Amino acid sequence: MKIVCTGYGILAPKTKNVDEYLYNLKNGVCSLEVVDQEGPKGESNILGVVNEGLEEFKANKRINRLPKVTKMGISAAKEAMKSARINIDDKKVGIFFGLSLGSTGERILRDGIQFVNDGDYRKIPITYAHYANYHSITSSIAHSIGVKGITKTISTGCTASLEAVEEAMLYLKSGKIDVAIVGGTDSPISKITTYSFAKTRVIPLNQTLGEGAVPFQEGSKGFAMAEASGAIVLEREEDAINRSADIKGEMVDVVSNNDGVYIYSLDDTGEQMMNALREVTEGRRPDYINSNALGIKLNDQIEKKCSELLFNNEIPYTSIKSMYGNSFGAVGILQVISSLLSVQNGFIPPTIHTSKEGYETMNIPLETRFEDVNEVAITNHGYGGNNACAYVRRHII
Repeated sequence: MKIVCTGYGILAPKTKNVDEYLYNLKNGVCSLEVVDQEGPKGESNILGVVNEGLEEFKANKRINRLPKVTKMGISAAKEAMKSARINIDDKKVGIFFGLSLGSTGERILRDGIQFVNDGDYRKIPITYAHYANYHSITSSIAHSIGVKGITKTISTGCTASLEAVEEAMLYLKSGKIDVAIVGGTDSPISKITTYSFAKTRVIPLNQTLGEGAVPFQEGSKGFAMAEASGAIVLEREEDAINRSADIKGEMVDVVSNNDGVYIYSLDDTGEQMMNALREVTEGRRPDYINSNALGIKLNDQIEKKCSELLFNNEIPYTSIKSMYGNSFGAVGILQVISSLLSVQNGFIPPTIHTSKEGYETMNIPLETRFEDVNEVAITNHGYGGNNACAYVRRHII
């Protein structure tokens, strides 16, 4: 049984929709920015901030009072539904959204904790409990697009939206649902996340866009935190064909696992990532790898190891993270959508800014490669040790 994508939507830094996303990917446009005075000692940091795309919600008081992360998810899901041109009234529908930090960056949540510490009960907002509850985000997205069926929130770190796809595919194949709206949304940027990641030295403080948050580059000090949301519509192939849907591509498989190491340790072997990628590509040859690499040396070295041992450095490896940063629970679905756009439009997006220092043996496109793309493998790694690898390809009846 084939599972196909019939619609997609996105909201990301300097990117209000899929058309803008396609343009930026094809042209290697960086959506990140250097923000001064963001670090714990007044350092600059590299961030991907969503400043546009939510204007339509300002006039709707019910939606406007929701967290930013929820409004971003609603925006992406609405575009995906419109793209799919699907009527879900008579169908069994499931919505599956991946989150990592959810509303952690919201002022209501941060201030609420301070009010509790101060013993100031009167200042706790009535909305606080929903801001603190991850599943309220998914439930609000479901309500806004008219889904009353299965509603699931997956929170496995940066692999969350890929694992949401994995779960949705199981539900579709079992026949429990007919349509899946699958996505991820995260808005992690705040002082608390900046300071905590600064403690572990994985963010690019006091680096330029050419130096920091650059995948496959020895001198990069870390990744760029970013906000984003993305969503796709998945259906069984026969259902999509029967309604004459515009099929964007086939979602072949998702494989996930965990490193299985102590939470305060790191797995520098990359064994489990390699196992997941080996399994998802078994018997297949991708045209390129849409890589997890994000500018952290350990993670990028694991990608290098996979390239060498699994593909003899022959398969192109690229990363969109120097364009869009790491949007935590949303990043996997952004990689899925970018891979589908590659298949549809015949190009491999570049890894911008990198000098390839330390990664010279890898096949890394530094400029956009315009060529036929039929199959793409995706790699993802999450805080907490989860790995997820996905495989998409051109739909052929």
